[in-house]
Amino acid sequence: MVYWIYSLFLTLFLFIGLPLLTLVLLFKGRSRQEWLERVGFYPKVLKDSFRGCRPVWIHAVSVGEVRAAACLISQIKEKFPDRKILFSTFTSTGNKIARRMGAHVDGVIFFPVDHPWIVRRALKLFDPSLLIFLETEIWPNFLRSAYSRGIPTLLLSGRISPKAFRRYRILRHFFSSAVRQFTAFGMQNENYAERIISMGVDPAKVSIMGNLKQAPGEWGSFGKGDGKLDLDLTRKEGSRILVAGSTHRGEEEILLDVFVFLKSQFPDLLLVLAPRHPQRFAEVERLLQRRNVNYKRRSQMNGFGTALPEVIFLDTLGDLPGVYRLADVAFVGGSLVDAGGHNLMEPARWRKPILFGPYMATFAEIAEEMKKNGGGIEVRGREDLIREISDLLTDPKKGMKMGELAAQAVGRDSGVVERSMALISRYIAQG
Repeated sequence: MVYWIYSLFLTLFLFIGLPLLTLVLLFKGRSRQEWLERVGFYPKVLKDSFRGCRPVWIHAVSVGEVRAAACLISQIKEKFPDRKILFSTFTSTGNKIARRMGAHVDGVIFFPVDHPWIVRRALKLFDPSLLIFLETEIWPNFLRSAYSRGIPTLLLSGRISPKAFRRYRILRHFFSSAVRQFTAFGMQNENYAERIISMGVDPAKVSIMGNLKQAPGEWGSFGKGDGKLDLDLTRKEGSRILVAGSTHRGEEEILLDVFVFLKSQFPDLLLVLAPRHPQRFAEVERLLQRRNVNYKRRSQMNGFGTALPEVIFLDTLGDLPGVYRLADVAFVGGSLVDAGGHNLMEPARWRKPILFGPYMATFAEIAEEMKKNGGGIEVRGREDLIREISDLLTDPKKGMKMGELAAQAVGRDSGVVERSMALISRYIAQG
């Protein structure tokens, strides 16, 4: 009954939403092909390339999960070279990054809308031998259809944040039925394992395998440039660099206020501003223009020459993890506003002192560990940012020590890929 209501809601949503599709395509920059794939229609050449081969279908939500999947994909290709890999993402940004994997994957698509007819069509077309979901992907109709077709389904690097867990508990009966369709779970830690078991999963299905984002080299080397901003040109003598990554609406205004204030104290301070969502690039550029700061878009920079801007507007995809290596101080966005926060591991890998806001539900455990060991500092607004950034720029040794502690907090787990591959191999062999 609950599935019927859920599917009816999706049907109504699609029926009402279709007339708006033209407007969305015009004003949101979404491609026609993206929307066709989301409703189960794929290019003929793609369908033909997967016909009869029973691929491994791997799904990741966005950029962070796509990068986490890279080391896993390379291992699958190495161990099972004849097995094709179909990779799906939920976000447009993740899709663009996934396409940079080149020969590592045999096809990249957008994940289908979780409507019974659409997911049945997608599963019939591609007929995967194994489905792998990363982190927190629970799509009831997709899982139910896969289960009915006898397709083993794994959740790897699994996590259930406190916020998501509260939401799942409200609809416990519905989501309990959904998660029981998974064949096996490889959770990041004991807390996440306990949460998934409390949702009705057989404990025998659950293992603790670690976080793929903590695998050595996890965010990989695929993609052009990998964030390199000509270090020799940006690192002028005496220059200081503040990298503000994955920012959301409401954060850029605060960060620009802080930056302008600090420029009087640190004239050589440079801000690298990287909004989280590409669809907001035009909005953020208008904000930069209103603030009358000297900025350059990364996409339009062919070397810096001798004149550095005050602000580098990072409007390219996939470069942020590498850009963090330039930072004297790193701020991780989505945390001053209630967006759940973003990946603290990226700047920590470069041993950078990290600032973040109070809204870090998505990375709560890591944020708490960084606060405890001194690798990260929680800030709550302009005054906190000004004080902490000023302190770190004035005392570089403190920043270096914080960076080392941040790296210790995230660590590296050389066994997470091996443990995940052991589980994957069991089901690929059966497929």
